[in-house]
Order: sequence, then structure tokens, then C-alpha cells
Amino acid sequence: MIKRLIFDIDGTLITGVSFDKAIKNTLAKYDLFSEENKQKFISAIPQYEIKYLSYKKNAYLQHFSQTLGCMLDEDFLETFFYNLGQYAIPNDNEQLIQTIDQLSKKYELVLLSNYFEKSQRNRLESIGINKYFSEYYGEEICKPKREAYISAIGIHKPEECVMIGDNLELDINGAKKCGINTIWLNSKRLMQYQVRTISVDNVNRINERLIRSFEVDLER
Repeated sequence: MIKRLIFDIDGTLITGVSFDKAIKNTLAKYDLFSEENKQKFISAIPQYEIKYLSYKKNAYLQHFSQTLGCMLDEDFLETFFYNLGQYAIPNDNEQLIQTIDQLSKKYELVLLSNYFEKSQRNRLESIGINKYFSEYYGEEICKPKREAYISAIGIHKPEECVMIGDNLELDINGAKKCGINTIWLNSKRLMQYQVRTISVDNVNRINERLIRSFEVDLER
């Protein structure tokens, strides 16, 4: 029986948003804004995970201090978190709220996302779904480290959980290697390669009937 659904956030629960305004407003507050600095900042975001295995404030600030050539403090990070919550959110949330609400009545819902919990929780609060997720994983150990997926299943068996995400490498392949069921949010309807997974083009298509298909497979 499926007991826990593990959700990625960016590209899964939060889609179709741009970080440009959040980054611009943060840099502008500290008189650091230019198009060049904005692009440097954007390019440095994925580079952080290549260098580090977890999200630590000191390491994150050092990373972006080196990127921008100045010393950033924790206030800069708090401002960035605030702006992400204000600007990097979708416009229409009603269907998403309804979908998550229905799933929460049947399953435990938790989060597995490679970023700071405080920032991600703020964003989910802004769109009205934070309250449905009991636990957060991924700040201390990032995907695709095996430990990230194992921690996210909690007290359950891997086959009792479903990982839901948009990134084949970080969300789907990594979870499958740990024996976790997967649903790939394939919004661009790309061809599937090398991995067997259920695929949907919108998170709102995920329902109890779809989740039950994993239980049917287990019973065979």
C-alpha cells in the first residue's frame, strides 16, 4: 500500500515562474544590480550544488560573495528568501490547492527539494499549500545523493512511497535506484529513456486512482 508521496518543488509544485524579479530586487537593495550581475547570479545557482553537498548559509553566502566580488551577509540571504516568496510564485493556484488537498486526505505528503527549507516553505505558503506537507528533506543532503531519498521515505519501505518530480536525473532515476515508485512530471512531453516510470504532463493529473496503479503492480 502506498503511504507517502514525496514531492519536488521547482518545476513540480511551482511551475512557470521566473526568478528574475526576485534576483533583481535583491541586488538592487544592496546597490549591486546590473544585467551582468544578474546573469552572474543566475549562472551561479546551479554551480553551488556542484561544489557543495548540502545547503549551508555560510557556504551559500561565500559562493555568491565570490560570484559578485563583494562580501554578502545573512541579511542579503533573508532579503532574497523574502523576494522569492513574493515574486517567484505562479498566478493561478486554485486547481493545485484542490489537488494537494485531496491527496493529503489519503497519503502523507512530504517535500524533497535541493534548497533552504525556510525559503521553499515561504513560497509554498504564498501559494497556499505549505500546510499540507509535514516534513522537508534536501537541505542537509542534496539529490541525487542516495541518502536524500532514503531520508525522505521516513519509517516507510521504499515501495510504500512515490517520488514526484520533473527532473529525470534528480527526481526519477535517483529515486528508482532506491526502490521508490516514481511519477515524472513531463510537462514538455519529452520521450522517456532508460527508466520505467509513470508520466503525467501536469501535477493536477495526479490522483488516488493513479497512485493506486502502483499498488496493483505490487499485488501481481
